Amino acid sequence: MDYNDASQWTADLGSGYSRIYPLGEGGMGTLYCAHKDSLDVDVVIKRVKQKFKGRMDERAEANILKTLKHKYLPRIYDVIESQSGYVYTIMDMIPGVNMQKYVETHGPADQKLAYRWACQLCEVTAYLHSQIPPILHCDIKPSNIMITPSGDICVIDFNTSLVFSKGVLAIGATPGYAAPEQYTRPEETHLTPDSAETVPLAETMPLRGYGNAVAYRNTASSGSNANASVTAAQATNAGGYGTISKRTDVYGIGATLYYAITGQQPGHSLKSVRPITSYKLKFSRSFLLIISRAMKKRQEERFCDAQEMLRALQDIHAIDGRYKKVVRSQKIVAAASIMLAIAGTATILLGTQRIGVERYAAYDALVRKGRTAAEEMHFDEAEQDLNRAIAIYDDQLEAYVEKAVLLYRQGKYQECIDAVETTQSRALKYYSKQSVANLYNIAAEADYALEDYEAAIKMYQKALEYAPEVPSYYQGAATAMIQLGNFSGANDVLEQMKTAIPQAEQSGDYQIVQGELLRKQGDLSGALQATYKAIETSDDNDLLARAYRLAASICEEIGENKISEEIELLEHGIERLPGGYYNALAGQLATSYIRQAEVTGNSSYQERALQTYQKMEDNGNTTLEVRLNIAMLQYQLRDFTDAIETLQALKTDYPKDYRVYKWLAFVQGEIDLKNGASYTKSLEYYTTAVELYRTVQASGMYDPQMDELNRIAANNWQ
Repeated sequence: MDYNDASQWTADLGSGYSRIYPLGEGGMGTLYCAHKDSLDVDVVIKRVKQKFKGRMDERAEANILKTLKHKYLPRIYDVIESQSGYVYTIMDMIPGVNMQKYVETHGPADQKLAYRWACQLCEVTAYLHSQIPPILHCDIKPSNIMITPSGDICVIDFNTSLVFSKGVLAIGATPGYAAPEQYTRPEETHLTPDSAETVPLAETMPLRGYGNAVAYRNTASSGSNANASVTAAQATNAGGYGTISKRTDVYGIGATLYYAITGQQPGHSLKSVRPITSYKLKFSRSFLLIISRAMKKRQEERFCDAQEMLRALQDIHAIDGRYKKVVRSQKIVAAASIMLAIAGTATILLGTQRIGVERYAAYDALVRKGRTAAEEMHFDEAEQDLNRAIAIYDDQLEAYVEKAVLLYRQGKYQECIDAVETTQSRALKYYSKQSVANLYNIAAEADYALEDYEAAIKMYQKALEYAPEVPSYYQGAATAMIQLGNFSGANDVLEQMKTAIPQAEQSGDYQIVQGELLRKQGDLSGALQATYKAIETSDDNDLLARAYRLAASICEEIGENKISEEIELLEHGIERLPGGYYNALAGQLATSYIRQAEVTGNSSYQERALQTYQKMEDNGNTTLEVRLNIAMLQYQLRDFTDAIETLQALKTDYPKDYRVYKWLAFVQGEIDLKNGASYTKSLEYYTTAVELYRTVQASGMYDPQMDELNRIAANNWQ
C-alpha cells in the first residue's frame, strides 16, 4: 500500500489519523508515524506484513500489551483488523532511538548506564514473567529496545511473544540474541543460522498435544489448519537444549547487554560465542559474570528467570563482597605502584587478585553443576561437585542449600532438615536473600513431607521474610495450616498473598490452596477441578509436582473408581517433569499400583510397583520404607530369593526395626514350606519381631500384619 494513499488509510483505519509517514521495517511489520487526532498525540502504527499471515496470531501483540501497564512498556491504543487483510497496532510513540542505533552513534555503554539498562530490562521482563499466565517476549534484542531521551528503556515488538497458558508458539529467532532452544535441529530445516534476520521455526518441529493449548504454525506450504495442539513447554526442542522457558528471555537480556557494552553482536548461540570476559572492558567482574551466566547455552546454568537475574544485579555489591580480598589487592597494587614503584610486588598482588576471581568462578560453577546433576538424578555426582565447592569456600551459603535440596530429592527428609539446622547454626555469607529463602523453603518442604505441619509453617514464614514475592511460600504455609484444620489462618495467608502478588487468585499456587480447602470441606469434585486448573496453568516444576500429588490424593479419597485416573495423573506428571522430580511422585504412584492390584487381582500392577520402588532406590532413595516395600513386593510376587537378600541387607542396617524381622519371618516361612524344612529360622525371625513389636505397641501403634504372622506361627510353625 502506498503510504501517501490517504483513501486507503481512511478505509483501513478510519478518518482519525493524519500526518502518516513511514519509519521503517519492524521484525514482522512496517512501522509508520501518525497523529491520532482525537487524542492529539503522535503514535506509531505497526502494520503486520501479509507474508506472515498464517504464521502468527495477528492480534498477539495488542492482546498482550492491552492488559499490561508498566513504565518500560508502550501503551497500546487500538488494534484494527482491516478489510484489506492487514492488522494494525496503534501504540505510543516512544521518543528516542533503539539501543542498536544508540550504541552505533554513541559507542558502547559505560558501566553506570549499562547497569541502569540491565536493571530496567530485568525489571520489565520479570513483570512479563509474573503475569498469569507468564508472558515470554522471545525476541529481546537491541533493535527492540528503545532508549528514551531520559536514558530509560522501553521494550517494544511483541509479535513473537509466547503466552504459556495458550501455548502460542514463538515465531522466530534472531541470530546472536536467540537462545539455543529457539532453534529446531539443523537437519530439520534448509535454513542456515545466519540466512535471515529472523529465522522461522521449521514446520517439521515435533509437536505433542495436551489439553487445549494452541501453536500457530506456517500453513502456507502445508495447507493444513493453522492450529495444532501443543503445550507451551513443548513448543520446540533444539537438539538437547530443552524447551522455551523464562530462561529463554534471560539469554536475550544477556546477549543484549553483551552488545550494549561491547558494541559487538554476539555470535550465533548454536555456534561459538566469544566470552564477554575476553574483551578488555572497564567493568566490574561481577557484572560481566552475571552477563556470562545469562548467556549459558544450557538453560539450567542460566538464572531461572529475570527476577533472579535482577536480584543478582541489585546485590552486585554483595557479590563483589566475595572479592573483598581482590578489591583490597587492587588498592594495595595502586598504593604499591605509587609509593614503591616495585613491579615485582604489583605482579604478585595482581596474581592474588586473579586467583581470587578465578576461585569464586570455580565455586559458582561447581554449585551450578551440582544443582544440574541433582535435577538429572545423578546424585553421587551432585554430592561430589557440592563438596568440592564447599572445599573452595566453606563459609558461603549456596552450596549448603543445594546439599539440602539434594537430600530432599532423594527422599531423605529428616537428613535434609538436620542439614538445614546445621547450616543455620553457622554464620555463613550469601549474595542474595533468595538463597536464604531457598534454605528455609527446602526445610519447610521436608517438614511437610514428614507431616510436621507446625514446623513447616514456621519455615515457610521465615522464607517469606526473605522473599515475600514468591507465591509458593504462601501456598506451602496455607496448605500446612489446612492440614492442621486452621482454615481461617489459611485464608489469612491467601489475603497476604493477594496483597503481595498481583493477580494471585489466577495462579496455580492459589488454586492448590483452594483445592486443599475444598478437599477438607468435603467437596472432592471441586477440589479435583481446582488442582486440574493448577496443572493446566502452571509451568513451575515444584508447583506442578505438588499439584499432581494433590490431584492423585483426591482421586484416592474419592474411591476405587478413580484409581485408574490417579495412576494416569501420576504417570503423566513423571513424564512431564524433569527426571529430578521422579522420586517426588514415584512413591505415591507405587502405592496406587499396589491398590490397583488389590482391586483387580492383576499381578502386573505389583510388578510395576516393584519396578517403581527399585528405580527410586537407584535414584538415591535408600530409605527403610522404600527398601521394605521392595521386599514386600518381592515376597508377594514369590521372588523369595531376592526378598531374603533385600531383607538381610536391611537387618544389617536396621537391626532394631521389627518390620524387617516380620517380613523375614513371612519370607523364610514360605521358603521352609517349599523345601519341607523345619521352621527354625522362621521362628527365630518371628520371635525377634514379636519382642521388638512390643516396644512399638507400647507407644500406641497397631500393625494388623503382626496378627496374621501370629496366626501363621501358631498354626503352622510349632
